[in-house]
Amino acid sequence: MRPVAHAIELAFDDAARREIAVAFDALEARGITALRGTSPHVHPHVSITVAADGAPSELADALVGAAALCPDEVALSSVGAFLTPEPVVFYGVTPTAALLALNGRVHELLAGHGVNLWPLYAPDCWVPHCTLAMRPRSLATAMDALGGIRLPIAAATAGLRIVEVPTGKVAAIVR
Repeated sequence: MRPVAHAIELAFDDAARREIAVAFDALEARGITALRGTSPHVHPHVSITVAADGAPSELADALVGAAALCPDEVALSSVGAFLTPEPVVFYGVTPTAALLALNGRVHELLAGHGVNLWPLYAPDCWVPHCTLAMRPRSLATAMDALGGIRLPIAAATAGLRIVEVPTGKVAAIVR
């Protein structure tokens, strides 16, 4: 059996989630399925990395203390898209020293425990973002739907969690 991948996510508080829901509403009003429509477990977040293997409890044990590095808030400062065969529309997160340090430390801790990590989240190529929609039927429509939303959004964070990929089901909380 193939191991289940788990994302280490920086979660948002309820107020930030409500602000991000404005973007979800705007996308859905234009016929674009927002991220929240992909699974009842998926909530707005910033993926710090994705572990290709490792049990959630082992990942959480390896990350003890990492939650203390979480910034109190992040700035959602732009709208962008990954122009891949399966495009992703997102809020760009301003990369601060604290956020980059969190990403680096999480990678260091997990790699030190022999966990295989997805390379797109490595410190030298990670693009901090909050996914709004995956595989939209039209990037132009998605971008147009988001054009009137005022940025930046100061999004308060609520710690680190480990979630199953792709369901978003929370498997563990990082302490």
